[in-house]
Amino acid sequence: MMKIKQAGTALLLIGLLVGCQETKEEEAQQLMDGDTLSGNAMDGYNTEPKDGQVGYVRFEKSQLDQDEERNRQIKVNREQMADMISRMILRYDQFDDVATAVTDNEVLVAYKRADDTDRGTAADMVQKTAYSLVPSFYHVYVSDNPASFGDVQSLSNSTVYDEGYNSTISSIIKKMKQSPQGKVDETNPNQPNVGPNTNTEAETGMEN
Repeated sequence: MMKIKQAGTALLLIGLLVGCQETKEEEAQQLMDGDTLSGNAMDGYNTEPKDGQVGYVRFEKSQLDQDEERNRQIKVNREQMADMISRMILRYDQFDDVATAVTDNEVLVAYKRADDTDRGTAADMVQKTAYSLVPSFYHVYVSDNPASFGDVQSLSNSTVYDEGYNSTISSIIKKMKQSPQGKVDETNPNQPNVGPNTNTEAETGMEN
């Protein structure tokens, strides 16, 4: 009899948990539905997008709190951004090893270039590739110094809220800037139309 009661209690708890989860999902869906224009399925978020599906969201200005929007911070997935930058640079034949750290507004790239590749040319390729993949408010710093791999890796478990974070970043950037930095002026990092995702084979020696 006791086992039956315990089993009944367990089933009741599971039912409550499932019910709570469904309620949360319904509330989240209602929030998204209320946030985007109604009447057209294409105006809502794709909660289960297909592989390769285009991202699409539509708003009317009246739907948004303009004061809140002006103060909204642009967020990027830093881990995915670092992954993408490293992979893109390694598409070039001139590079064998790349480590990338993405902070709140900096990209730090350590790389090993081929011996027959000029340092300035390599730095320009790495810098411009990184700039072509990140929002325009980011600054990119690169280095072919082997010691820079350790510096970049030291940031892998850091957060922007850590004590001494800013001084650590500044120290690493100072060391990285002793290496060639490419041709994009850090005070005016306009997005260059370059990189392995945009260049032609004639320009990079690499197929699109």
